[in-house]
Amino acid sequence: MQFAVIKGALLASSISLALFGISANAQAASTTMFITAAAQTSERVCDSTECTAELRRLMRLARNGSGDAAAIVAMAFASGDGLEQSDKEAERFVRIGVRYNSPIATYLMSDWHRNGFVLEQNEQEADRLLDVAVNLGHPPAQYQKALMLFSTDSAEDFNEALTLLEAASEQNLVTAMMLLGRMKQIGAGVDEDLVGAGELYRKLIIAGVDDARGYLREVTRELEARDDSNDEVINRFANTTDMEVITVRGSAFRVNTQLTGIVRRLTASGNYDSRSIGSRIRGVTCEQSGSNCAVNRPDPTAASLDDVIGNN
Repeated sequence: MQFAVIKGALLASSISLALFGISANAQAASTTMFITAAAQTSERVCDSTECTAELRRLMRLARNGSGDAAAIVAMAFASGDGLEQSDKEAERFVRIGVRYNSPIATYLMSDWHRNGFVLEQNEQEADRLLDVAVNLGHPPAQYQKALMLFSTDSAEDFNEALTLLEAASEQNLVTAMMLLGRMKQIGAGVDEDLVGAGELYRKLIIAGVDDARGYLREVTRELEARDDSNDEVINRFANTTDMEVITVRGSAFRVNTQLTGIVRRLTASGNYDSRSIGSRIRGVTCEQSGSNCAVNRPDPTAASLDDVIGNN
């Protein structure tokens, strides 16, 4: 069965998912596991009055129609990071996010239903919301759906799963890039493509994913052993393998700055202001204003408050 080989490639990678804070040994990355762990530790990403103030500004933006702002607030309430822990408020804001078609909120709500975290466990609703998040182009949802489809014996499901995996990888989702790289490296379900696999590993290393370094070394050795090897490609891979990546942990100042940036960008879009008169109608949009402005959203791969500030 094709999935057996693919699953083996995933498990063999043993990549640590910085995006979700859990092991890739899980069939699908779970935001619930991350948030639960966050609630059980004294470490907090948002531990200042300035940070909490920005979250409260996001609450106002959420009420005015920003689904992504609502998703961020829901994460904070669920974990008690930056706001007092409250399942009731977490549920309220994640539902607001889903109502406004936020891919982050939709995937988050699917995950909570699947795991019975904050919301009542409901596999059917979890699957429905997962499909909605996939249709919204959310990379973690695409990845999770791909793994579910890989587990069947259907060739049609396999092709759909591969398409979703490639889509998530193109949006730089770490798990998808690693799995697709392994599939290309060993020819699991796809034609062997050592150069393609190496390029994925190279991107991961540059992004600070050190677990890809060993696989890039393997690919480099395999290419060197071939008669038709490309010296330029081999040298590029070898130089990346030897590259030292310095990771700097975020400080409270950085957290405040990033959240402030999100608040300012969402406010500047004009989509979520409160200029409408005495109603919940949204204000003048960026397009309607006639000015040179752009709508910037939090990175759609975010699954926790830490991810939100780390990707902006």
